[in-house]
Amino acid sequence: MRKDNAEKHYTGLRTKMFFSFALFSVIVLAALWLFQIVLLDDIYRSLKLHELEKCADQLSETLMEAPSYDSFDEAAGELAKKYAVCFSIYDIQENERGKTGTCVMDKHVNSFCFIHNIRTDGIFSRMYREAKNNNGEWQEQVNLSDVFGKRADDAGENVIFVRLVEKGGAELMILFNNELQPLDATVSTLRVQLIWISVILLLAAGILAFVLSGRISKPIAEMSEEASKLALGNYNVNFDGGNCAETVNLSATLNRAAYELAKLDKMQKDLIANVSHDLRTPLTLIAGYTEIMRDLPGEATPENFQIVIDETNRLTSLINDMLEVSRYQGGTQVLKLSRFNFTEVIRTTLERYAKLREQDGYVILFESDRDVWVEADEGRILQVIYNLINNAVNYTGEDKTVVIRQTVEVADNRADTVLLEVIDTGIGISEEDLPLVWERYYKVNDFHKQANMGTGLGLSIVKNILLLHEANFGVQSQVGKGSCFWFRLKLSEEDTVIE
Repeated sequence: MRKDNAEKHYTGLRTKMFFSFALFSVIVLAALWLFQIVLLDDIYRSLKLHELEKCADQLSETLMEAPSYDSFDEAAGELAKKYAVCFSIYDIQENERGKTGTCVMDKHVNSFCFIHNIRTDGIFSRMYREAKNNNGEWQEQVNLSDVFGKRADDAGENVIFVRLVEKGGAELMILFNNELQPLDATVSTLRVQLIWISVILLLAAGILAFVLSGRISKPIAEMSEEASKLALGNYNVNFDGGNCAETVNLSATLNRAAYELAKLDKMQKDLIANVSHDLRTPLTLIAGYTEIMRDLPGEATPENFQIVIDETNRLTSLINDMLEVSRYQGGTQVLKLSRFNFTEVIRTTLERYAKLREQDGYVILFESDRDVWVEADEGRILQVIYNLINNAVNYTGEDKTVVIRQTVEVADNRADTVLLEVIDTGIGISEEDLPLVWERYYKVNDFHKQANMGTGLGLSIVKNILLLHEANFGVQSQVGKGSCFWFRLKLSEEDTVIE
């Protein structure tokens, strides 16, 4: 798969942008040619017909409202000039030859039009019949040069629109005449203009593609080069995103990733160093004492054997904790939920420290107002409590005091959660280091204290167990005054009633 990807040819950003701009220019030019050249005549005719119908509507409405032709005359003249339309109004009457029309009003704004020059009763009769048979309207186009010969060569084509209306019991026929100007010269002019516009647009597309692609691709190419260094393990890189919002955001993300990778690499090296140290110490002691007992008579004492056993147990505990952390991170751990006495688990855990209190003078106080029950994995919660107390014992101050405080929290007049706090009086943790204390072998202020009864992985195990329980947890600390590690668990349903 990698080989196929490496051999596959990819088109450059500059080429893609050029073809994109070129395609856009072609689409724009195609639209211009379509509407300005190919469809210009059709669009022009459609607009002129629309204006003719609009004028007919307004003229008919004004005519029906006017009390007389004299009052209608001025408005009719304004409409004729507004739309450049000639019209004539005929009063339709019946005689022995059929329908005839008497012109009652003429308005002509064009020098030469069809209705202005036709006086044949046969044509009027035909137009009347066509309009009568088509719901009172008729429309046709007339080439004046075909009708009037050479004297109308410059007049072009006319559109004739007929409308029948009734006013005061009389039937009226209104003839409208709109002139269609020839567009051949206009089309030729537009064609030349579009040729130049096409050349200019394509050149502009090339220039824009060249300039913009350079501005965009340069920071991307530089970031790609820096990313190659990062892939080889050089974390001292800087990604510059130029001045585009997207590339700036990308560079910020890559810089953050490089920082996190550098930090992760340092933590990994520290982890290897610390694990090596913690494995080497018990192995060195075991090897040393066994050699002494082998080589020196009388050194095979119970005390020396006990040291070997203790260091072996310590080595086993370290390996088990490392495996435990690995399982949590791999997502293979499953909780075994049950209802148990949470307070009693704390008391059971504190019994492990009886010898420590007697021999080394540690003071471990447990504060609780009542026994509470929770539904959780009892073995895992015991492990959390043990590791938190063990951490507090290892890092408490000169007074050797550790306080374990259990508090029942109330919500809506019902006991809701139990809060457990483990408090020491040690050197404390700086604010910037607080989020990192849950990591494996994290060293506060670069000082790694070898645990008296732990492996250095306790807080990482605590974090993973509490995450599995979906429990809230955290740490509060002040440099020089100690730390408080805490977590919350939901009380079991039977234990939420306040006594």
